[in-house]
Amino acid sequence: MNEVVTLALWYLDRASALVLYPALWLTVLTGVFFTERRFGAIHWLSLRTHIELAVFAVGMMVLHAVVGTIDAWLVVDGIAPAPNYPFPLFIAGVGVGGVAVVLVVVAVLGFLEPRRFEHPKAIHALAYGGFAFATIHAVAIGSDMTGLLGQLVAASVGFVGVALVSKLFGGIRAARPTQ
Repeated sequence: MNEVVTLALWYLDRASALVLYPALWLTVLTGVFFTERRFGAIHWLSLRTHIELAVFAVGMMVLHAVVGTIDAWLVVDGIAPAPNYPFPLFIAGVGVGGVAVVLVVVAVLGFLEPRRFEHPKAIHALAYGGFAFATIHAVAIGSDMTGLLGQLVAASVGFVGVALVSKLFGGIRAARPTQ
C-alpha cells in the first residue's frame, strides 16, 4: 500500500479518536445530568444536548472503528510501522476498543428499541461500560496519551466518576421515605 495512504489512515485514525473521546465524555456527562432536575442549568443543558452529542459520538465511533481496524490490520500485516510499545499491548488495546464498540452498539440498540429491555438502567450501564473500556483503550493504545493530555484524561474520568457518585447518592437520598 502507498505510504501516503498509510500515513493518511494513521492520521484519520488518530484524529477521529481525538474527536471521539471528548464526544463520548460529554455524552456520558450530559447523560448523568439528563434526569437530575436538582442540577438546574446543567440539567437543562443536558436535556438540550445529550441526544445530539450521543448521535455525533456514535458516528465518530463508527468512523474510528472502521479506520482503526484498517490501521491495526496494516500494522499486523507489517505494511504500517509497529507502535513504539510492546506488540501484545497493541493487540490488547485493539481488543479492548472492540469491547467498547460492542457495549456502545448494544446500548444504542437498547435506546432505539427500549421496549425490549425491562431495565433501562442496564442499558445505561452498558453505555457507561463502553465509556470505561474506551478510556482503557485510549490509555493502552493511544499514542497521544502522554504529558498534559494523559493528565487531562485522568482528570476528566475522575470528574465523570464524581458526577456518577453524586447522582447515585442523590438518588438514594431522594428514594428514602420521608418521616
